[in-house]
This record gives sequence, structure tokens and C-alpha cells, in this order.
Amino acid sequence: MRRNRLFLCFILGIAIVFYGVPYLNFQADLKTTIFSATWLLFALMAISGNLIALLYSDKMKRMKTTRRNISIQKKQKVRQYG
Repeated sequence: MRRNRLFLCFILGIAIVFYGVPYLNFQADLKTTIFSATWLLFALMAISGNLIALLYSDKMKRMKTTRRNISIQKKQKVRQYG
């Protein structure tokens, strides 16, 4: 379910960038240029964040189970020697 949400947000982010970039003005006064650049920067950050979450979701699950197994093993060792 989480992957579907991340994929949907990723696709919607790309769609928003494709729709919004033609309306951004990079050759007007300074305020308009700064707004356009920051809008594009935040949109790209949202897209890259969703992409990273999609790519590393399986790896993070494996790391969590590995950490949990290590902590269980440490507790068992303490109990054996205690």
C-alpha cells in the first residue's frame, strides 16, 4: 500500500512539473525569477524524495529486521550470562 502511494506521488509530482514549468518565468524581474527557481527546486525535491523512498523501501525493511534480530541476540546473550 505504501509503495502505491509513493508511486502515485512520484507520478503526480512529475505531472505538476510538466504542467507548471511552461508557466514559470525565468527572465522577468528578480522576485519572479526567485519564485520560479524555488518552486522548481521544491518540486524536484519532492520528486526525488519519493523516488528515493521507492528505491530504498525494501532495503530499509531488511535493515529493520536485521537490527531487530541483532537486538534480540544481544538480549539473549545478556540473559545467558546473567
